[in-house]
Amino acid sequence: MKITKLSFAAIVAVSMVSIVSADVTTDISGNAKLYYETIDVDGAEAGLFEQGTKGMTSGQALISVGSKGKLSDAMGYGVEYTAIDTLGLENNLVSGVRVANGGSDALDTVHYASKAFITYQAGKTTAKIGRQHLNTPLAFTEKWNIAPNSFDAAVLINSNIENVTLIGAYVGRGNGKFGSVVAPSGDFSTYVADGAYAAAALVKPMKDLGINAWYYNVQKVADAMWLDANYNVGGVKLGAIYAQMMPKASGSDDTKGFALKAGSKVGPVSLFAAYSSIDKDGTLPIANTATGFKKTKLPTAGIYNDGVIVAHPGSDTFKIKAAVPAGPVKLIGQFISTTNDINKGKDADELDLIVASKVAGLDVKAIYMNRTFDTSAKSGHFKNSDHSNIRFIVSHKF
Repeated sequence: MKITKLSFAAIVAVSMVSIVSADVTTDISGNAKLYYETIDVDGAEAGLFEQGTKGMTSGQALISVGSKGKLSDAMGYGVEYTAIDTLGLENNLVSGVRVANGGSDALDTVHYASKAFITYQAGKTTAKIGRQHLNTPLAFTEKWNIAPNSFDAAVLINSNIENVTLIGAYVGRGNGKFGSVVAPSGDFSTYVADGAYAAAALVKPMKDLGINAWYYNVQKVADAMWLDANYNVGGVKLGAIYAQMMPKASGSDDTKGFALKAGSKVGPVSLFAAYSSIDKDGTLPIANTATGFKKTKLPTAGIYNDGVIVAHPGSDTFKIKAAVPAGPVKLIGQFISTTNDINKGKDADELDLIVASKVAGLDVKAIYMNRTFDTSAKSGHFKNSDHSNIRFIVSHKF
């Protein structure tokens, strides 16, 4: 039986058997979320909050329930099951869904095991094997959409050397997909072409300095490396990144890029600025290989001006951001501007205004995004000069 087809009851049963049979501490947790987004595009027939065949709104609800704990002093486990449903929103408020069902009816409930792993620790070495989330520079779990993507992977972490963490990983499968993040029905398939290997050294030579080096072999597709350094000095957080994608296809050129960032606080206000540049001779974006390069860890990324824009060859991007608390509300504003000499369709400016708060025990976030594109672009949705998006996310972790 495929793990993606296990019922929620079966997952819970497996978890409870593990809990009862092991004299250990076990944590039960979960997340409930309601996600809604509406879009207005210049020249389109439908505008904000419109529903129907011409509308550009989408929404769904999610619930994830998981268990993690120890089976012995050395061994632990984690399981999580996720269900996503329309709640009938398509009949009243939205035109589409965030994660479709892969069956005959795309609106049917999507449900799958999003985590199922074991851990084993021997001294200062930890192994984590199974379905899990990952957070590495060029292969990571994206959490911006209603459901995050997962990986079937084996990860080995060692800290025998003082101030050095060594990581080795193999990713065999994943359920990441460009745009929607999670593939229809949450189904897993071979990672990219034939799996991927990663190795890293995370070094902390002094208290306020961290240096991280990552190398990837995405089989049959590309090798890649990512180097970053972060230094805190006088209340200012400085960072630098160099990355390179090295395609294996004949005739494809390497993509090289760098980024600089700085952040600090002035009273209650948090300020941030970043710049990135990707050389124009490259072939692949410097972005997440798990989702077809949708998101990027480059510090210049915006909500939509992400891997699709700022990480592409030829892009030069700057970003400024400010965040300030106002009573129970957190206000965030950011502006991202990208120019691309080899692809004018990726000349884009983005302004994001974010309001986040806790209301009646629920985490509530409202986001307004305005994007302006170079009107000389002749194809695709980038030919439109102005996009406005409004997103609402209501969630509760338990």
